[in-house]
Amino acid sequence: MLTLSLSCLLFLGTHLVVSSTGLRAWLVGVVGESAYLAGYSICALVILGVMIDSYVALDHNTYVWQPTVGHHLTAKVIMPVALVLLAAGLMSKNPTGVKMEEVVHQVTGYRMPGILKVTRHPVQWGILLWAVAHLFANGDVASIVFFGTLALLSGLGSIAMDLKRRHLTDPDWLEFYSQTSNIPFAGVVTGKSRLALGDINWVAVSVGLTLYATIYYFHGLISGVSVL
Repeated sequence: MLTLSLSCLLFLGTHLVVSSTGLRAWLVGVVGESAYLAGYSICALVILGVMIDSYVALDHNTYVWQPTVGHHLTAKVIMPVALVLLAAGLMSKNPTGVKMEEVVHQVTGYRMPGILKVTRHPVQWGILLWAVAHLFANGDVASIVFFGTLALLSGLGSIAMDLKRRHLTDPDWLEFYSQTSNIPFAGVVTGKSRLALGDINWVAVSVGLTLYATIYYFHGLISGVSVL
């Protein structure tokens, strides 16, 4: 548990302290942006690998709550939503992505992809919901630490992304933020954006649902725990 806890803290720290503060700019100034991104990505993957390895190796019989049928059903409802958000986010142009800032000039106004009208951080929300679903379905201490870290990072990460751009004065960025929301559908509910059926990327929805069906069926092979 110590290895898992330390690797989770390190994973949070490298994302929230390094990439979301002035330390990132300093490192970029020293080694250049390409070298920084390469080193940062390798570091993150190594730490994530340690997290996964230590999580799998732990005993999962110490429960904070004993999962019930209700917990499992909740996870099964959340997961397709998470994977559709993830698929749609990865298949759409989004200026909040890494090195994608210039895309903001292509997605404002009527050109905005439908998923960005739902949330400007679809990938982060997809990961957050995926992690929350697994928290509900497991309930053991190791799962709470592991999936809780990923949920916390995704939630705080989306906020950190917005805070980094709070001083931008470019008209397209101002328009982008005025038409979108972090919390899914908050912009639609408050009238900041209008979402129509024609805005929906049905290919992305199909990809997300297909991915869900595939993971659902092969979950036993992937994780060793069948959900059928």
